[in-house]
Amino acid sequence: MWRSVLPVAALGILTGCYFYRPVGTLELHPGARVSAELTDVGADTLARDVGPGIAMLRGGVVSADGADVILAVSSVTDRYGREQSWRGERVRLPPLAVQRVQRRAFSLGRTLVFGVAFLGSSVAVWEAFRGGLSGGSLSPGRGGSTPQ
Repeated sequence: MWRSVLPVAALGILTGCYFYRPVGTLELHPGARVSAELTDVGADTLARDVGPGIAMLRGGVVSADGADVILAVSSVTDRYGREQSWRGERVRLPPLAVQRVQRRAFSLGRTLVFGVAFLGSSVAVWEAFRGGLSGGSLSPGRGGSTPQ
């Protein structure tokens, strides 16, 4: 039984698709994975903590008490779209610094479509290398030129 369950579980983990959906700061709870888009004032205010020209922070919510949100930052994106990885450093986000917050959510539909496509292409490649797919074959001397 484990032989059939493990590949399916591995495929689900490998093909899991996520998206970010808008939420309010009141809906945040510790552990939620979020993306916080900064206002221009917020980017200037947080420049000494996150660096100049940062437009977006991604990471896990450590706490969302009252108005401020504390984020364990996993990456930052600057105004030009360049992303830098972080190692979970904590940054306090005041409400005026944040323009929009989006929460990471699992997409069942996208995961199923990608999983089926991945599984189908894997089977096709496996069969092609194994020689299981049949196709036309050229026999020597028919339909082609022979070397002189």
